[in-house]
Amino acid sequence: MMKRIFFCLAAACMALSAAAKEGDYKPQTIREEAQYLSTDPALVEDTCPGNDIFQRFTCTKNQPAGYSCFDVYRVQGDPISSERYTLLDQTITIEQTSAEPLCSFTDEMTCDNFLKALNFNLDFSWFIANFPSSSFPQCGKTYSCTRIACLRPMNPAPDGSPRAQKLSCVFKKNQIYFLGAEISCQDKNAPARKPAAKRP
Repeated sequence: MMKRIFFCLAAACMALSAAAKEGDYKPQTIREEAQYLSTDPALVEDTCPGNDIFQRFTCTKNQPAGYSCFDVYRVQGDPISSERYTLLDQTITIEQTSAEPLCSFTDEMTCDNFLKALNFNLDFSWFIANFPSSSFPQCGKTYSCTRIACLRPMNPAPDGSPRAQKLSCVFKKNQIYFLGAEISCQDKNAPARKPAAKRP
């Protein structure tokens, strides 16, 4: 009888001790330095529970100490220069006019080359041409679209009037991008590890 009571008491103590240890676990999120990923959500992947690419992940008691994953989250602001704008429309037409404003680049007449020639900056450019934002649904939602245009001279028309090729581009300014960082879950209550002693 005494042995049975002792065994029950020992089992209860072990259970309480395990529960206490489990209750003492306070998860802490250790985040490595964030890295720029992309403005395109299709090009990013979050490996943390929930796979949420919009919000930061924070460790909970569901993740044991030592658990790690790659956390992706969305940031509002200006992305890197090369991803600052998304092309919505490109047209090339022949105009009965002089080439003004003149295209400031000598490469092929494309919107990508046009944007590069402007150093990915459409603010206060004299190439800006007004247009109704309702022409593009993406522009009506954010009011962050810009049309730019430039012309390149051609041979005159048979009657001698000037002619020019006109390149017209509509860009939408990207206002969000994605960052990613490797994270690990650690026990906040765990004793700090002492650095290994240096060998003489």
